Amino acid sequence: MKNKKKNIAIIAVIVLLLAGLAYAGYRAFLMAKEKYIYIIDHLDRIEENGRHYDFDYSWAEENVLVAHAMGAYEGNTYTNALQAFEYNYDLGYRVFEVDFDLSTDYYLICSHREKNWREISQSGDDIEYSLENFKSIPVCGNMDTLDGKDIIELMVAYPDIYIITDNKYTDEYRIRLQFTQLVSYAMEISHPEVLDRVIPQIYHEKMLGYVMDIYPFKSVIYTVYKDPDWQTDTLAVFCSRTGVGFITMWAENATQERIDIWNKFGIRTAAHTVNEPEEARELLDRGVNMLYTDYLLPEDFKKE
Repeated sequence: MKNKKKNIAIIAVIVLLLAGLAYAGYRAFLMAKEKYIYIIDHLDRIEENGRHYDFDYSWAEENVLVAHAMGAYEGNTYTNALQAFEYNYDLGYRVFEVDFDLSTDYYLICSHREKNWREISQSGDDIEYSLENFKSIPVCGNMDTLDGKDIIELMVAYPDIYIITDNKYTDEYRIRLQFTQLVSYAMEISHPEVLDRVIPQIYHEKMLGYVMDIYPFKSVIYTVYKDPDWQTDTLAVFCSRTGVGFITMWAENATQERIDIWNKFGIRTAAHTVNEPEEARELLDRGVNMLYTDYLLPEDFKKE
């Protein structure tokens, strides 16, 4: 009799646990459904007060990996240097993320910021962060730095590469200054067509207008790392309304629910910075389309 009561109690506990799990799953389903309905409803109510762009993301079809800051070279990262580009191009990379900064004399340079440059170039605080000094001092002992003109010339020399910009700034003045210089360099050497392979990353909604006023770029990526208040649903609304079809985020933000919602709206996703093969494959299995990396090899992540 005691065993029978004990078994009944165990069964009752199991039933309660299963019921709890089922309820939790149902609640999660309802929340996801409510978020999806919210986005659809909100899209219907948005006034046509902005432009919708017909962006082209075909370049992403065959490229799973992006070389982060030109990719690693001899164990060095964040260099944005010529040797890093050449090495990773030979490995098979065709999409390169590049950090752009402004020198103290307001020239567009490929740098992760002044502090990083001083570390990898071993330049003291008394050395000005000017274009001349930036270009004349090697980084990591033997690596050549690049500026905006160099990037345009590389794109002419390598017609199969794409450059994703990381311009660091969020204010209108410096954003316009940076992109205006990049466009001007392409025009000066009579190769405006290379700009079709420049993919600006924007950090907030207004930046899309700043960038597209300067040149009708063919692709734009919204990256969230500079916006602490971004939300899945509001980003889906913005991207659907404007035509932006790519969102980049930290790997830990790439949850299954978030990816599923954005995929329903045809929005591709990328995660950064991913250097472990196991994590990379998990993110790709989750539905992430592209990964920014320092060390992963393109030959290991070819699309079938």
